[in-house]
Amino acid sequence: MSSTNNIINDIISPNSVHLLHLPNPQSYKLPFRIVACGHYHCLSGYRVQRQGLNYRILIVTLNGKGQIVYRGQKVSLAAGHAFLLDCNEPHIYECVGDSWEIKWVRFEESAGIHYENIINEGKFETVVLQQPSLVEAQIDIVLEQVNRNSPTADLKMVEALCGALTALCEEKHVHDTLKISSAATKAVADTISYMNLHYSEELSINELAKQNHLTTYAFIRTFKRQTGLTPYEYLLKLRITKARMMLEQSDDSIHEISEKVGFNNVNNFIRKFKLLTNMTPLKYRQQNTDVY
Repeated sequence: MSSTNNIINDIISPNSVHLLHLPNPQSYKLPFRIVACGHYHCLSGYRVQRQGLNYRILIVTLNGKGQIVYRGQKVSLAAGHAFLLDCNEPHIYECVGDSWEIKWVRFEESAGIHYENIINEGKFETVVLQQPSLVEAQIDIVLEQVNRNSPTADLKMVEALCGALTALCEEKHVHDTLKISSAATKAVADTISYMNLHYSEELSINELAKQNHLTTYAFIRTFKRQTGLTPYEYLLKLRITKARMMLEQSDDSIHEISEKVGFNNVNNFIRKFKLLTNMTPLKYRQQNTDVY
C-alpha cells in the first residue's frame, strides 16, 4: 500500500464531528501538536486505508464494532477498546456491521516523544480500558478546546492528550501484569502436577524452569510467591509425605522406600525425613503401625 493509493471512505452519520486545528507556533515547544480530532458515528462501509502521514492517531471505541489491520495484526474492536498507531505505517481500520462509534485525536509528536513505542512496544496490541470514560473525558477536552482562540487552548489540549495517553499506558501495564500473573499461576500449577507424577524421578529445578520458559531465579521466586515454598522445598515435602504413606501402608524396607520417593542415598533420606518430622523413618513406622 503506497501513499498514492490511500483510500478514505468517510461514511458517517450527519451528527458526526470532524474538527481540524492549526497549532499555535508556540506549541512546537510542547510534546504534542493536535492537528485534528473528532467524534464519528461510522456506518456500514466506513473504511480508512492509508500510510505515509507523519502523525499518530488515538482512537477509542464507544459503541458498535470495528476492525483494525496494523503491523500484521487483525484485531476486532468493541466498546472500551483503544489503540494508538503511527500513520506513517500501512494500516486499515473500518466499521464492522451497521455502526461503529469512535472518538479520535490525530497529532504530531515532538522529537524524543515516543508514546506509540511505549504503548505498542514495536508490535501492536489494543488496550481494553477498564475505565473508558476517563480516556473519553480527556478526548472531550481536546474537542472542546480545538476551536477556541484562547492562548492556553493548545496547552489544555496537550495536557488532556497526555492524560489520555498516560491512562492507556497505565491500563496496558495492569493488563500485562494480569497476563503475567495468569501465566505464572498456570506455570506453578503445571509444575505441581508434574511433581506429583514424577516425584520418584531425578528432577532438576533448572529443567523445570525451562519447561515453563522462565529463568531459574524467576521460576523459584514465582513458585514461592504462590505456594510459600521453593520448588525444592515443595518437592522435598511431597517426597516425605509419600514416604510416610509407604511407611504406614507397606512392608517395604527403609532403603526401598527411600528409592521409591526419589532419594539416591538412604542416609540423606533419613536426614531429610527427620528434619521434617522430628523422627527417623523407623521411629515413624513404629509409632504409626503399633496396635493398641
